[in-house]
Amino acid sequence: MSRAIVSIAKAASKDEPAILAAVRSAIEQACDFASLLRPGATVLIKPNVFAPLPAPATTDPRVVAAVVKLCRQAGAERIIVGEGRSISTARYRLGQNSTRACFQASGIAQALADSNAELLPLEEDDFCEVALPEGEILRTARVPLTVLEADVILNLPVLKMHGLTLATLAIKNLHGLVCDEDKLFSHSYRQKRLARKLVDIIGVRRPDLNLVDGLSGMERDQSPPAGRPVEMGIVIAGRDIVAVDAVGSAAMGLRPMAVDTTRIAHRRGLGEGRLEEIEIRGEPLGEIARPFAKPEIRISEERFPGLRLIAGNYCRACEYYVCRGLEALAAEGLLSPTRPLALVMGRNPPTPARLEGRAILVGDCCLQSGSVKPLRNHLQLKGQLAFLWACPPMQFRLRGADLLGGRDSQNPRREEKNTSHEKPFCKD
Repeated sequence: MSRAIVSIAKAASKDEPAILAAVRSAIEQACDFASLLRPGATVLIKPNVFAPLPAPATTDPRVVAAVVKLCRQAGAERIIVGEGRSISTARYRLGQNSTRACFQASGIAQALADSNAELLPLEEDDFCEVALPEGEILRTARVPLTVLEADVILNLPVLKMHGLTLATLAIKNLHGLVCDEDKLFSHSYRQKRLARKLVDIIGVRRPDLNLVDGLSGMERDQSPPAGRPVEMGIVIAGRDIVAVDAVGSAAMGLRPMAVDTTRIAHRRGLGEGRLEEIEIRGEPLGEIARPFAKPEIRISEERFPGLRLIAGNYCRACEYYVCRGLEALAAEGLLSPTRPLALVMGRNPPTPARLEGRAILVGDCCLQSGSVKPLRNHLQLKGQLAFLWACPPMQFRLRGADLLGGRDSQNPRREEKNTSHEKPFCKD
């Protein structure tokens, strides 16, 4: 059996010709592009444009433009740049919650204005249900027809850390290929359900080529303010999606098998996750790798002065969204020793029957717990209660201030219901 091939190419500079040359070099070393993309083909290019943010939170427009140009030179008849923004963006980035807005904010729309490539927000496409008989979490998925009908799919993620999945690379970038309901489904991290679901999506349609934009990476998390850019100047390419993620994670100083999606996909036989079994062409991995700062999502009263944490058992997904929400509240001056806040979260927290001051009850696990009911009734009667049904509580990360009534409100007097579903959605 032949070994998986992954290439690493370095851009000589940050100008567009140098980036085009690096993308071309990475592709040519990784595969026979002429055989992969036949003249007359319909090509779907899938960048990472999960939110209305510029690179490196999203795929660099110059990398997307370079791939479009190479596809055109190879004789592609129709080139579609398609993406489906994240479920957090869809629900909570008010005013910029469409993929069209994300294409504009990222600069991709402008970069492709004269290219004859089509921009397709995948949420606007027709959908069809496909069976995933090998799926562990998703047994079926609703998928845009363009994903199924394209002759060639090119997957263009970014070299980034992620507070929830540790790394976000080629496998995680496939999350944009399913409908919003499937994105939300099993987004918890109990029993690594999210990671397992992401691996299931490989079965929808395996990309023909994966090209990681590593011109600038992102450490600590996938986007600002938690995420920080890291200049790398590289492009990574390969047909084996698992091998590409293995090399990409190693480029960020991680052990590939420490990344759940890589390990799970490797063990399911969906690709090669062991570096020693991957043929790396182009730039030596040891010469371009550098340690990225890992995500920090620990929640504690010491880290967040003014916080009183009352917590039961919670998974990494709840920890991630709540931590990022607390960071935002602290940055906005809504959480401090002079503006204390009690936060109740997790399964069966050791909850007192009464609390003074501001309090938020977060997440399905918390609100389903019998131990929380007396406190919930007490706070509701006093008009102090804000609570959020959700699993995971994505809204808390982006719009936590709304639960507190905004910057000028000392006492929350309303509840935030889980508008995505009347009953708790995830019972992991």
